[in-house]
This record gives sequence, structure tokens and C-alpha cells, in this order.
Amino acid sequence: MILIVEPICKDFSHEKVNSGFIYGLRLAFPQDMIRVYADKTHIEALHTILALDGVIINNIEYIPIILGNSISLNGSIRYFTLFKRIFKDAAKIGVGKIFFLSYSPVILYIIKRLKAKNIFSELKFSFVLHGDFENLVDDKESVNPLVSVKNHIITPGRSFRDRLVKFEPKKIPRKIISLTRYILNGLFRNLNYSIPVSKWFSTKEMLLWKNSSDYRYIALANHVVGNAQKYIDIKKLNLFTVVLPTNFANPLPRPINKFAKFAIFGYGSPAVLREIAYRLEKKKIKKNYEIRVIGMDNAGLSGHPHITHPSLGKTLSRQDMEKYAQDIDIFLILYHKGQYKLTCSGTILEAISNSKPILYFDNDCINSFNETALPIGIRCQSMDKYIDKMEDIILNYHDYQSELDMYRSNICLVREKFSVKNSVPNIRNSFTWN
Repeated sequence: MILIVEPICKDFSHEKVNSGFIYGLRLAFPQDMIRVYADKTHIEALHTILALDGVIINNIEYIPIILGNSISLNGSIRYFTLFKRIFKDAAKIGVGKIFFLSYSPVILYIIKRLKAKNIFSELKFSFVLHGDFENLVDDKESVNPLVSVKNHIITPGRSFRDRLVKFEPKKIPRKIISLTRYILNGLFRNLNYSIPVSKWFSTKEMLLWKNSSDYRYIALANHVVGNAQKYIDIKKLNLFTVVLPTNFANPLPRPINKFAKFAIFGYGSPAVLREIAYRLEKKKIKKNYEIRVIGMDNAGLSGHPHITHPSLGKTLSRQDMEKYAQDIDIFLILYHKGQYKLTCSGTILEAISNSKPILYFDNDCINSFNETALPIGIRCQSMDKYIDKMEDIILNYHDYQSELDMYRSNICLVREKFSVKNSVPNIRNSFTWN
């Protein structure tokens, strides 16, 4: 039996990559039953995305678990109890290894403490390295280099004058009740020892503490191992690479548009998009174009005539996100050079899954998918070059069709290269001990 644990994510968070790993483990170990421990809302999200992708996984069961908050003491105690229960399940059914879809330094500490007990000493673990691995980077940019100072400023809330104008005396009792409830909740949390514990642990310390061959770690892109050498002795880690496994959607046909349509798909950077919108407006471009925000926070972006928000501030379903991507020509990826040094952005896999060429800033992660011999989009070295390229695409949209067709053709080959099926040997190796 394969035991898989998702100890952090709820709802639609990492559901695409987690479903990819579950499917990859099914292909790697076709005879073994799979048991997935996850939050009830995440289990529902996994069912939804697998059905949408047309992926059927047989011989699998899902066990709902209640997650804790690993940065608080009472949350850590809950995790200790949860993992102890799961490890006892493993011992009871004779399973000696567990696959963790995510982790945190506190979670690593708890697992390693439990493994020190004789009853669990033979257990082995594989961990997927997500964003927390980025905490090893000690030369991060203090501010986003792509954004001017004014776009780093958070949009202010309502002024005192506006609040006074809208003040309603009849709401005073309800306000008092809400404030009292807030204070009591805070006191209750303190009584439950909900104090921060994350400051007692660092990612690097927990990765290396009590390290042994029983712990394996999975990097999510080909650039990660090389970059990680700068920040940690990777010889002390059992590091494997599995390119972020994605069940790709069916390839989309070429969009038929009268003008250029760009999109931000999933997580992005409102500050960078504000900068782009501002600079494009200064160009006073006469031709029409659209920048569609599909899923990204749209803070400070209302009022821009060429930016559309189909979500209207609400969370879009996966079906709606992919529907709004169908007629898009190019996905905009807004990460700067210092981001995703030690992990992989799901945005690039979404672009590949949706058959969309990309326009992006120089970035190690995205570069690892946009190879010189098989380009799938356009790399820009600066904000000025990015804006110039967008302007040129807008003004000469029909002249760009052959180039975009070439990128889409290359994406078909890249999809095959990074398919879950082709990742099976690496998945199997990352979860096999002799």
C-alpha cells in the first residue's frame, strides 16, 4: 500500500500538482493500493480536478483528516497526534514508507521526533519541496525590481471622513458585540497556547537535523538542484527531481481573435501588472487589446480600460479558469529573476497545459522550460523590453501569428517531454529504498 499525506493544503490549493503526484505514484506502483490522508475540502478538490482532467485512479481510498496550524503550539500538538495516528496505521498494515505532498520546518521536526521512537524507527519518507524550500535563499530582493516605488505602495483604505459620512448609529450594538467576540476569541487562543513556534525552527536546520538516507526530498524543476548548491550542502540531502507533475488538458486550437489577448492565469503579481498597465497607457496605443486576469488578485487594477476581471473578485472554479483561457493568445508570467530559484511555478505548467505561448521576465524556473532549441515563448531582460514587446505584439498582432503558431507547435512537444508518464521513473526512484 502507498500512503500519501497532504498535511497543509485545503480546498483548491496545489490540487493540480497533488493530483499529478497521486497519478504518477499509481503509474509507478500499479499493483499497490493507494491511501490519501488530506483535509476533506482538499479531497473534494482532488476529485474535481481528476474528473476534469479525465484521469481515473483505481484502487484508491481517501481518509479525511483535520489539519493543524504548524506555526502555533496547539497546532503543532495536533500535528503530533495526527502523524502518530498515521504512523500507527502504517505499522498496523505493514507499510514502511510515507509520501508527503508538502511540509514545513515544524512538520519535519515533529516527524523526525516521532521517528526517534522505536516503533517508528524503520519508517522512510519522501517530501515534495514546495515554496518553503525558497526560505534557504539568503540573497532575496527586498523589493520587486520590476516595480516602481509608487506601485509598491498598498492602496489605502477609506479615509476617516468617508467612514464618518457612512456612520450609522443603529449599528453600534452590533459593532460592540463583534468587538467583544473578537477580544474573547483572542483570549481563548492565548489560553490554548497558540503562540508562534515557527521562529524556533528554520528550513535549513530542519532539513539537516537528524538527516539520514531514510529521508528523501523531491525538487520540482531541473534548475533547482544547481541553484540549491549555493545555499545548502546538497550532498547531505537525498535530492531527487520530478518536474512538477501535471495532468495536461487537451490541447486547445489556435485562437481566432481580431486583436491581441493576454492573460494572467492563477497566481500573479498585482504590483507588476499595475506597472505594466501604467506603462502601456503612457504609450497611448491606438489599437485594441485585452489583459484578462484569470484568478490573480486584482488589487488596484480597476479602472484600467484594457484589463478585464471575469472573476469579479470571487474565486473561479477550475472549469471557469480554463474556459476563460480558451481564446487567449499569450500568458503573461510576471516573476522576476530572484523568484522560484528553488522550486517551480505552477503558472508555467498551466501555460503548457493550456497550449499558450508565454511572455516572461528572465527567470531560472521559466527558462528551464523555454529551451533555446525548443522555444515556447519570449523572454525579456527588463520591464522596458517587456513593454516594448507587448506594444509590438499589439500593433502587429496579425504578423505575429506564424511565430505564435511555432510556439504552440513546440508546446506540443514539451507537453510530451514533461508528461506525468515520462516522470514515472523519477517518481519511482524517489520513493524506492533497496
